[in-house]
Amino acid sequence: MALDLKAFQKTQVYQARAPASEVLEDLRRLAARPERPRGPARGGVWVGMGLIVAAVLGLVAFALVGPPLAAQEEFPTWLTLLCAGMILGGLVTLIVSQADVPGGFKWTRFPVEPQMEQRRLLLATLLRRFQVDLLEDAPVEVTLDLTPTLEMRKRVHLGDRGEWTCQDFVDPWLSLQGRFADGTRLRLTLLEQVRKLHRARRNARGRMKHKVRHDALSLLEVALRVEPERYPGLAVLEERARGAVRLPTGATLKRLRVAEDRLELRVQLDEDWVAQVSRAPEPSGAPQGRPWPRDLSKTDASRTATMMLLSLYQVLNHSSSQGQPGKMRSMP
Repeated sequence: MALDLKAFQKTQVYQARAPASEVLEDLRRLAARPERPRGPARGGVWVGMGLIVAAVLGLVAFALVGPPLAAQEEFPTWLTLLCAGMILGGLVTLIVSQADVPGGFKWTRFPVEPQMEQRRLLLATLLRRFQVDLLEDAPVEVTLDLTPTLEMRKRVHLGDRGEWTCQDFVDPWLSLQGRFADGTRLRLTLLEQVRKLHRARRNARGRMKHKVRHDALSLLEVALRVEPERYPGLAVLEERARGAVRLPTGATLKRLRVAEDRLELRVQLDEDWVAQVSRAPEPSGAPQGRPWPRDLSKTDASRTATMMLLSLYQVLNHSSSQGQPGKMRSMP
Protein backbone atom coordinates (compact mmCIF):
# COMPACT_ATOMS: atom_id res chain seq x y z
CA MET A 1 0.00 0.00 0.00
CA ALA A 2 1.42 3.37 -1.06
CA LEU A 3 2.40 5.86 1.60
CA ASP A 4 -0.21 8.53 2.30
CA LEU A 5 1.86 11.63 3.03
CA LYS A 6 -1.13 13.69 4.11
CA ALA A 7 -2.15 11.09 6.69
CA PHE A 8 1.45 10.82 7.91
CA GLN A 9 1.77 14.58 8.37
CA LYS A 10 -1.19 14.49 10.73
CA THR A 11 0.15 11.74 12.99
CA GLN A 12 3.94 11.76 12.33
CA VAL A 13 3.84 8.00 12.93
CA TYR A 14 4.76 5.56 10.16
CA GLN A 15 3.52 1.98 10.41
CA ALA A 16 3.82 -0.66 7.73
CA ARG A 17 3.84 -4.39 7.11
CA ALA A 18 5.45 -4.81 3.71
CA PRO A 19 8.62 -6.08 2.00
CA ALA A 20 11.76 -4.20 2.91
CA SER A 21 12.02 -2.67 -0.58
CA GLU A 22 8.60 -1.02 -0.22
CA VAL A 23 9.41 0.30 3.24
CA LEU A 24 12.67 1.77 1.93
CA GLU A 25 10.75 3.52 -0.84
CA ASP A 26 8.36 5.00 1.73
CA LEU A 27 11.28 6.22 3.81
CA ARG A 28 12.80 7.80 0.72
CA ARG A 29 9.57 9.72 0.14
CA LEU A 30 9.60 10.91 3.73
CA ALA A 31 12.98 12.49 3.05
CA ALA A 32 11.53 14.95 0.50
CA ARG A 33 12.70 18.51 0.82
CA PRO A 34 11.05 21.71 -0.37
CA GLU A 35 12.21 23.01 -3.72
CA ARG A 36 12.76 26.74 -3.95
CA PRO A 37 10.17 28.45 -6.15
CA ARG A 38 11.47 29.72 -9.45
CA GLY A 39 11.38 33.35 -10.53
CA PRO A 40 7.77 33.60 -11.86
CA ALA A 41 6.29 32.06 -8.73
CA ARG A 42 8.29 34.28 -6.40
CA GLY A 43 7.28 37.30 -8.46
CA GLY A 44 3.63 36.25 -8.28
CA VAL A 45 3.80 36.20 -4.49
CA TRP A 46 5.25 39.71 -4.39
CA VAL A 47 2.71 41.03 -6.91
CA GLY A 48 -0.21 39.55 -4.99
CA MET A 49 0.97 40.94 -1.69
CA GLY A 50 1.65 44.33 -3.28
CA LEU A 51 -1.88 44.58 -4.67
CA ILE A 52 -3.44 43.76 -1.32
CA VAL A 53 -1.24 46.22 0.59
CA ALA A 54 -1.91 48.98 -1.94
CA ALA A 55 -5.67 48.41 -1.69
CA VAL A 56 -5.60 48.54 2.11
CA LEU A 57 -3.56 51.72 2.09
CA GLY A 58 -6.01 53.25 -0.38
CA LEU A 59 -8.95 52.47 1.85
CA VAL A 60 -7.13 53.91 4.88
CA ALA A 61 -6.30 57.10 3.01
CA PHE A 62 -9.93 57.44 1.88
CA ALA A 63 -11.15 56.98 5.46
CA LEU A 64 -8.80 59.71 6.71
CA VAL A 65 -9.77 62.21 4.01
CA GLY A 66 -13.41 61.04 4.21
CA PRO A 67 -15.76 64.08 4.45
CA PRO A 68 -14.30 66.26 1.67
CA LEU A 69 -14.28 63.37 -0.78
CA ALA A 70 -17.72 62.19 0.29
CA ALA A 71 -19.20 65.28 -1.30
CA GLN A 72 -18.27 63.84 -4.68
CA GLU A 73 -20.83 61.22 -5.58
CA GLU A 74 -18.88 59.09 -8.10
CA PHE A 75 -15.32 59.18 -6.76
CA PRO A 76 -15.94 57.10 -3.57
CA THR A 77 -17.70 54.39 -5.56
CA TRP A 78 -14.90 54.25 -8.06
CA LEU A 79 -12.28 54.10 -5.31
CA THR A 80 -14.16 51.34 -3.50
CA LEU A 81 -14.47 49.24 -6.65
CA LEU A 82 -10.80 49.78 -7.43
CA CYS A 83 -9.66 48.70 -3.98
CA ALA A 84 -11.97 45.69 -4.00
CA GLY A 85 -10.63 44.68 -7.42
CA MET A 86 -7.04 45.04 -6.23
CA ILE A 87 -7.70 42.86 -3.16
CA LEU A 88 -9.44 40.22 -5.26
CA GLY A 89 -6.66 40.29 -7.83
CA GLY A 90 -4.03 39.98 -5.14
CA LEU A 91 -5.72 36.96 -3.61
CA VAL A 92 -6.08 35.25 -6.99
CA THR A 93 -2.41 35.95 -7.76
CA LEU A 94 -1.30 34.41 -4.45
CA ILE A 95 -3.44 31.31 -4.97
CA VAL A 96 -2.21 30.79 -8.54
CA SER A 97 1.42 31.33 -7.50
CA GLN A 98 1.12 28.51 -4.96
CA ALA A 99 -0.58 26.07 -7.34
CA ASP A 100 1.22 23.12 -8.91
CA VAL A 101 0.98 23.90 -12.61
CA PRO A 102 2.67 22.04 -15.49
CA GLY A 103 6.05 23.55 -16.18
CA GLY A 104 5.86 25.71 -13.09
CA PHE A 105 7.36 25.35 -9.67
CA LYS A 106 6.37 22.84 -7.03
CA TRP A 107 6.49 23.30 -3.28
CA THR A 108 6.91 20.17 -1.20
CA ARG A 109 6.32 20.45 2.54
CA PHE A 110 8.68 18.89 5.09
CA PRO A 111 7.17 15.43 5.73
CA VAL A 112 9.78 14.85 8.46
CA GLU A 113 10.84 17.48 10.98
CA PRO A 114 14.60 18.18 10.74
CA GLN A 115 15.28 17.14 14.34
CA MET A 116 13.68 13.74 13.65
CA GLU A 117 15.66 13.07 10.48
CA GLN A 118 18.22 10.88 12.30
CA ARG A 119 15.42 8.50 13.28
CA ARG A 120 14.35 8.06 9.68
CA LEU A 121 17.94 7.66 8.53
CA LEU A 122 18.64 4.99 11.14
CA LEU A 123 15.72 2.81 10.05
CA ALA A 124 16.61 3.22 6.37
CA THR A 125 20.27 2.35 7.02
CA LEU A 126 19.41 -0.78 9.01
CA LEU A 127 16.91 -2.02 6.43
CA ARG A 128 19.44 -1.64 3.63
CA ARG A 129 21.98 -3.65 5.62
CA PHE A 130 19.58 -6.39 6.68
CA GLN A 131 17.74 -6.63 3.36
CA VAL A 132 20.23 -9.08 1.85
CA ASP A 133 19.76 -11.57 4.70
CA LEU A 134 16.00 -11.18 5.17
CA LEU A 135 13.66 -13.82 3.81
CA GLU A 136 12.96 -12.86 0.21
CA ASP A 137 9.65 -11.06 -0.33
CA ALA A 138 8.67 -11.68 3.30
CA PRO A 139 7.12 -8.63 4.98
CA VAL A 140 8.80 -6.68 7.76
CA GLU A 141 6.77 -4.93 10.44
CA VAL A 142 7.86 -1.38 11.10
CA THR A 143 6.77 1.36 13.48
CA LEU A 144 8.55 4.70 13.32
CA ASP A 145 7.30 7.44 15.64
CA LEU A 146 8.58 10.90 14.74
CA THR A 147 6.59 12.85 17.32
CA PRO A 148 8.49 14.72 20.06
CA THR A 149 9.57 12.70 23.08
CA LEU A 150 8.11 15.24 25.51
CA GLU A 151 4.53 14.85 24.31
CA MET A 152 2.11 14.49 27.21
CA ARG A 153 0.85 11.09 26.01
CA LYS A 154 4.39 9.75 26.54
CA ARG A 155 4.62 10.93 30.15
CA VAL A 156 4.70 8.01 32.58
CA HIS A 157 5.36 9.78 35.88
CA LEU A 158 4.80 13.15 37.52
CA GLY A 159 5.97 13.97 41.03
CA ASP A 160 8.18 16.10 43.24
CA ARG A 161 11.81 15.56 44.17
CA GLY A 162 12.57 18.14 46.81
CA GLU A 163 12.15 21.58 45.24
CA TRP A 164 12.09 20.09 41.74
CA THR A 165 9.01 18.96 39.78
CA CYS A 166 9.94 15.71 38.05
CA GLN A 167 8.38 14.35 34.84
CA ASP A 168 9.45 11.06 33.25
CA PHE A 169 8.82 10.34 29.57
CA VAL A 170 9.23 7.04 27.71
CA ASP A 171 9.28 7.10 23.90
CA PRO A 172 9.51 3.67 22.17
CA TRP A 173 9.87 5.30 18.78
CA LEU A 174 11.32 2.45 16.70
CA SER A 175 10.24 -1.16 16.23
CA LEU A 176 11.49 -3.44 13.45
CA GLN A 177 10.50 -7.09 13.12
CA GLY A 178 11.37 -9.51 10.36
CA ARG A 179 12.58 -12.99 9.50
CA PHE A 180 15.97 -13.93 8.14
CA ALA A 181 16.48 -16.51 5.42
CA ASP A 182 17.70 -19.08 7.98
CA GLY A 183 14.39 -18.87 9.85
CA THR A 184 15.64 -16.69 12.71
CA ARG A 185 13.17 -14.00 13.75
CA LEU A 186 14.50 -10.53 14.42
CA ARG A 187 13.10 -7.86 16.71
CA LEU A 188 14.87 -4.52 17.02
CA THR A 189 13.60 -1.71 19.22
CA LEU A 190 14.90 1.66 20.29
CA LEU A 191 13.37 3.79 23.01
CA GLU A 192 14.27 7.09 24.58
CA GLN A 193 13.80 7.89 28.25
CA VAL A 194 13.80 11.53 29.37
CA ARG A 195 13.54 13.00 32.84
CA LYS A 196 12.50 16.64 32.87
CA LEU A 197 13.16 18.60 36.05
CA HIS A 198 11.66 22.04 36.64
CA ARG A 199 12.25 24.44 39.51
CA ALA A 200 10.73 27.88 40.16
CA ARG A 201 12.39 30.18 42.68
CA ARG A 202 11.94 33.85 43.52
CA ASN A 203 15.15 35.89 43.53
CA ALA A 204 16.15 38.81 45.75
CA ARG A 205 14.39 41.27 43.45
CA GLY A 206 11.12 39.41 43.78
CA ARG A 207 11.20 38.03 40.25
CA MET A 208 10.35 34.40 39.60
CA LYS A 209 13.19 32.46 38.02
CA HIS A 210 12.63 29.13 36.27
CA LYS A 211 15.22 26.45 35.72
CA VAL A 212 14.68 23.38 33.52
CA ARG A 213 16.98 20.38 33.21
CA HIS A 214 16.74 17.30 30.98
CA ASP A 215 18.39 13.92 31.51
CA ALA A 216 18.02 11.54 28.57
CA LEU A 217 19.21 8.10 27.53
CA SER A 218 18.56 5.84 24.54
CA LEU A 219 18.22 2.06 24.84
CA LEU A 220 18.75 -0.12 21.77
CA GLU A 221 17.66 -3.75 21.94
CA VAL A 222 18.21 -6.56 19.43
CA ALA A 223 16.46 -9.88 20.01
CA LEU A 224 16.59 -13.13 18.03
CA ARG A 225 14.11 -15.99 18.30
CA VAL A 226 15.16 -19.42 17.08
CA GLU A 227 14.06 -23.05 16.96
CA PRO A 228 15.52 -24.81 20.05
CA GLU A 229 16.24 -28.08 18.24
CA ARG A 230 18.61 -26.30 15.87
CA TYR A 231 20.63 -24.77 18.70
CA PRO A 232 21.09 -27.32 21.50
CA GLY A 233 22.47 -26.10 24.80
CA LEU A 234 21.85 -22.45 24.00
CA ALA A 235 20.50 -21.63 27.46
CA VAL A 236 23.77 -22.53 29.20
CA LEU A 237 25.87 -20.17 27.09
CA GLU A 238 24.85 -16.90 28.73
CA GLU A 239 28.08 -16.42 30.68
CA ARG A 240 30.25 -17.22 27.70
CA ALA A 241 28.05 -15.09 25.47
CA ARG A 242 29.05 -11.97 27.37
CA GLY A 243 32.57 -12.42 26.11
CA ALA A 244 31.30 -12.55 22.54
CA VAL A 245 29.64 -9.14 22.69
CA ARG A 246 31.52 -6.48 20.74
CA LEU A 247 30.33 -2.87 20.84
CA PRO A 248 31.68 0.36 19.35
CA THR A 249 32.64 3.45 21.28
CA GLY A 250 29.64 5.18 22.87
CA ALA A 251 27.61 2.00 23.46
CA THR A 252 27.37 0.36 26.88
CA LEU A 253 26.11 -3.15 27.57
CA LYS A 254 23.03 -3.06 29.84
CA ARG A 255 21.55 -6.53 29.58
CA LEU A 256 22.11 -9.90 27.93
CA ARG A 257 19.64 -12.76 28.15
CA VAL A 258 20.03 -16.19 26.63
CA ALA A 259 17.27 -18.82 26.74
CA GLU A 260 16.52 -22.04 24.86
CA ASP A 261 14.68 -20.27 22.05
CA ARG A 262 15.87 -16.65 22.16
CA LEU A 263 18.66 -14.16 22.74
CA GLU A 264 18.22 -10.56 23.83
CA LEU A 265 20.88 -7.89 23.93
CA ARG A 266 20.29 -4.35 25.20
CA VAL A 267 22.77 -1.48 25.12
CA GLN A 268 22.69 2.19 26.07
CA LEU A 269 23.70 4.75 23.46
CA ASP A 270 25.26 8.11 24.13
CA GLU A 271 22.70 10.91 23.97
CA ASP A 272 24.22 12.53 20.86
CA TRP A 273 24.11 9.40 18.66
CA VAL A 274 23.72 9.63 14.90
CA ALA A 275 22.29 7.17 12.39
CA GLN A 276 25.60 6.71 10.59
CA VAL A 277 28.94 8.35 11.24
CA SER A 278 30.55 9.82 8.16
CA ARG A 279 34.22 9.46 7.50
CA ALA A 280 36.49 12.11 8.92
CA PRO A 281 37.79 14.70 6.44
CA GLU A 282 40.92 13.42 4.77
CA PRO A 283 43.84 15.80 5.30
CA SER A 284 45.91 16.97 2.38
CA GLY A 285 48.90 14.80 1.67
CA ALA A 286 47.27 11.61 3.00
CA PRO A 287 48.29 8.35 1.25
CA GLN A 288 46.05 7.53 -1.68
CA GLY A 289 44.08 4.29 -1.75
CA ARG A 290 44.16 3.80 2.02
CA PRO A 291 40.80 3.92 3.87
CA TRP A 292 40.55 6.89 6.18
CA PRO A 293 39.18 6.30 9.72
CA ARG A 294 35.67 7.37 10.68
CA ASP A 295 34.87 10.36 12.83
CA LEU A 296 34.30 8.80 16.26
CA SER A 297 33.14 11.95 18.03
CA LYS A 298 29.54 10.62 17.95
CA THR A 299 28.05 7.18 18.48
CA ASP A 300 27.14 5.34 15.29
CA ALA A 301 23.75 3.77 16.06
CA SER A 302 23.52 1.69 12.87
CA ARG A 303 27.00 0.24 13.42
CA THR A 304 26.07 -0.53 17.02
CA ALA A 305 22.96 -2.46 15.93
CA THR A 306 24.97 -4.37 13.31
CA MET A 307 27.64 -5.37 15.84
CA MET A 308 24.96 -6.45 18.31
CA LEU A 309 23.40 -8.70 15.67
CA LEU A 310 26.76 -10.20 14.73
CA SER A 311 27.55 -10.86 18.40
CA LEU A 312 24.30 -12.76 18.87
CA TYR A 313 24.90 -14.79 15.72
CA GLN A 314 28.33 -15.74 17.00
CA VAL A 315 26.61 -17.31 20.01
CA LEU A 316 24.14 -19.12 17.73
CA ASN A 317 26.94 -20.47 15.56
CA HIS A 318 28.75 -21.80 18.60
CA SER A 319 25.58 -23.48 19.84
CA SER A 320 24.74 -25.07 16.49
CA SER A 321 28.27 -26.48 16.17
CA GLN A 322 27.95 -28.37 19.47
CA GLY A 323 27.41 -32.04 18.87
CA GLN A 324 29.14 -31.83 15.48
CA PRO A 325 32.60 -33.37 15.98
CA GLY A 326 35.35 -31.34 14.39
CA LYS A 327 33.08 -28.35 13.81
CA MET A 328 33.02 -26.78 17.26
CA ARG A 329 33.28 -23.01 16.97
CA SER A 330 34.89 -21.18 19.83
CA MET A 331 33.84 -17.96 21.51
CA PRO A 332 36.03 -15.53 23.45
